[in-house]
Amino acid sequence: MKKIIAAAMITSIALTLAPAAERYDTRAFRIVTKLCTPCHGTPFYMAKQLDSDDWIYFFDHREKLLKIHKNKPKGIASLKNKLFLNHAKRLKKFFVKSAKDSGAVHGCDANFCGTHH
Repeated sequence: MKKIIAAAMITSIALTLAPAAERYDTRAFRIVTKLCTPCHGTPFYMAKQLDSDDWIYFFDHREKLLKIHKNKPKGIASLKNKLFLNHAKRLKKFFVKSAKDSGAVHGCDANFCGTHH
């Protein structure tokens, strides 16, 4: 009987915590860390610099994003990187969900804390 109760408790705890374990797209987080962190800091800090409407605008008007980075060769290279281009929709979603008006307050989750240079 104790084994059944213990199994039920473990199962219910696992099912409760599983959706909360990953609240953001870790693939997008890693891409932003790789391409943008050297200039902009951590991905969540970077995302909090703009409202969600601004992120949508910049991702929908790529030429504006390129214009902002025109004097930054590293930035242009990152924006033209295949990784960035292939995952633009995913990155847009990450930035919109983490924008300063999104209500999301991400911190270190012990998996991806700090910057990687």
